[in-house]
This record gives sequence, structure tokens and C-alpha cells, in this order.
Amino acid sequence: METTPRSSCPTARLSYLLPLFLALQQCPPLLQASVEDDLRANRYISKLCSTSAYGLSPNYGPNLEQLFRSLVDSVPSRGYYNNSVGETPYTAYGLALCRGDVPPDICRNCTAVAVERVKVECPNNRSAMIWFDPCFLRFSDQVFFGGLDPTDRIMWKDPNSSTATVSAGVDAQALIYPLVKAAANDPKRFATKIEPQDGYVSYGLAQCTRDLTAASCTVCFQYAIEEIAKNSSLGQGWRFLSRSCIIGYDTKPFFLTSAAPVAAPSSPPAFAPPTAVESPP
Repeated sequence: METTPRSSCPTARLSYLLPLFLALQQCPPLLQASVEDDLRANRYISKLCSTSAYGLSPNYGPNLEQLFRSLVDSVPSRGYYNNSVGETPYTAYGLALCRGDVPPDICRNCTAVAVERVKVECPNNRSAMIWFDPCFLRFSDQVFFGGLDPTDRIMWKDPNSSTATVSAGVDAQALIYPLVKAAANDPKRFATKIEPQDGYVSYGLAQCTRDLTAASCTVCFQYAIEEIAKNSSLGQGWRFLSRSCIIGYDTKPFFLTSAAPVAAPSSPPAFAPPTAVESPP
């Protein structure tokens, strides 16, 4: 007599009776599969284009194309790559950064998609940035590696998340402080944190570009926290995006946990307001 295999996940009735955080832990493979599917969709978030174009320059354009190819080829192995192609004044500088939880195949695909999309969104631009959920691409005709740039900040609300603020704003701040500290001190400048709350779970992610020092990364996060504090109606899913760092928050899973460094619980440190910024070259 055949018997139907019992699922390792709790029944709907049982999971309904469990606290939300515990219920989520019963089926991590299902949650992670859903998150991975979302990442493979390469969701576009935003872009910033310069106002200057290289037009029909016979030099910068080919250098930029060669730069794009090198980023797509080299970023998947480490999740980050920067490069420069060509001689001054036609040098093309660029970097590609994938989120620290993203596997190499998704990283490569997202970077390739970002390259093609930025050509459409910012045609013939001398510099531009484009953000997707799994990756970020930036290029310029001026060197910017190692320089902290807190300008051009974007607050993005996830249209698929609840707009109810409830206590998520307060809980987000409590989550963010230990999270950004862990990310700034991580060699990959990346960290995630999961925190059970009263009736829901908070998920946080923080990342800086890897050309920044820990100190510069910390300053970037300080500017981010100031900007986040100005937006009291962000809802339950959002991203802070800048040229040098990102912070993400949601009340549903949005990152993979298998490869993501987790921020240890700690009391929120007193972040001093930013006093000095490294000017980009």
C-alpha cells in the first residue's frame, strides 16, 4: 500500500499557530527558492545618467565597450571587479558589484543585463550608474576608485511590499545599526541580519563597494542613516541606494542566507553625524 510522503514543512494549521519567525524557519529551502527566483528575474531599480555625452568620439566609445566586456567576464568569480581601459583622456573607468549573497551565475547574468540596459537608459553618456536588485554597475571617464561619494542618493520603495509602516520604522533603525557596523568591517563590505519582531520578521542588508576602506564605508552608512531617518513613510520594504553603499530592509525575505555574512546581535552604537567625506578624485 502506497503512502503519500509527509512534507517536512508544517501544515497550514500548525504554521498558523506558530510564531511567525519559527514558522519561517521550518521551510528555509522553499523561502530561499522563492528569493532566488526573484533574484534571477534581475529586477531593475533605478539609474543615474550624466549630462555629458561622448558623441561620436572614436576613442572613448570603444574603450567603454571593452570595459563592459571585462566587467561581465571578471565579476562573477569574486562578486566585485573594477577596471580601466584606454589612455588619458579617453580612459573608461568602471566597476561592477554583485550583492554578497548572489551566486556567480546570477551575478554574471545581472551584470550582462545591466550593461545592455545602461546603454539604452544612458546612451552615449560619459558616466552613469544603474542598479538592479542583484547587482550594480558604474562607469565614468574620470577615475573614482577608492573615493567615497555620498551624492545622488535614492530611496526606493518596493512596490511588492506592504505600505503599512506600523512599527517597522523603529524596528528598522534598531536592525540597521549593528548591520552597518558588521558590513563596514567585513572584508567584502557586506552583511545581512534577520530579527524576529512582534508579529513579523525584519530582514536587513547592507553593502559598500569594495574599493572603500572600512572607515569610508562607515561614513557612507552614516549618510544613509540620515537619509533614511528623513523618510518616515517608507513602508515595509525599501532600499537606500548611493554611488558607494546600499541598505535594504523588508519584512519578507529578499536575500539568500547560505552565503551571506550575518550581523551579530548588539546594542545600537551611537553613530556620530558625518563630519568629513573623502572627495572623489
